[in-house]
Amino acid sequence: MSTPPMSLIRSITLFTPLLLLLAACSGEPPMDKKTQLMTTLQNLEAAIEKKGVDEFFSQVSDDFKVSERGWNKKDAERFLRIRLMKNKTVHVHQMVKRIDWQNDGDQQAEVEVVAAMAGTDISLDELPSFRGDMAKFVVTFNKIDDQYIITHASWQRATPADFVF
Repeated sequence: MSTPPMSLIRSITLFTPLLLLLAACSGEPPMDKKTQLMTTLQNLEAAIEKKGVDEFFSQVSDDFKVSERGWNKKDAERFLRIRLMKNKTVHVHQMVKRIDWQNDGDQQAEVEVVAAMAGTDISLDELPSFRGDMAKFVVTFNKIDDQYIITHASWQRATPADFVF
């Protein structure tokens, strides 16, 4: 009987721990809908702070609309790119005001969130004298392929008072 080639032994040695790790991860319980949505919001914030416009818009539906402005996904993407070019670095502070789950399910949610964005780190204590951008968003998320994707958004200017519950 011949011995297995070294490349086969190396492959088994390298991939066995990876397969065990994947098997262990698959046993984790799924995230509840609120945790999954909040994680999506945190990922969107992180993408903005990294100026990762492509990463941000990968979580936006191709059918995305901003009805009151007549914008589609490409219009919103251009707007965001221009806004992010204003500062060398971007810091975001967001606060979720409400989450309304549509039809008592987990397939669609309307989220109201206020956000402050500036070129330096933001503290809630600084909001009364804050000179950066503040906006109040109402965003509709639909669950597509087990991910929450933005399908609609509207926004308006926010004030420091909007950050108080």
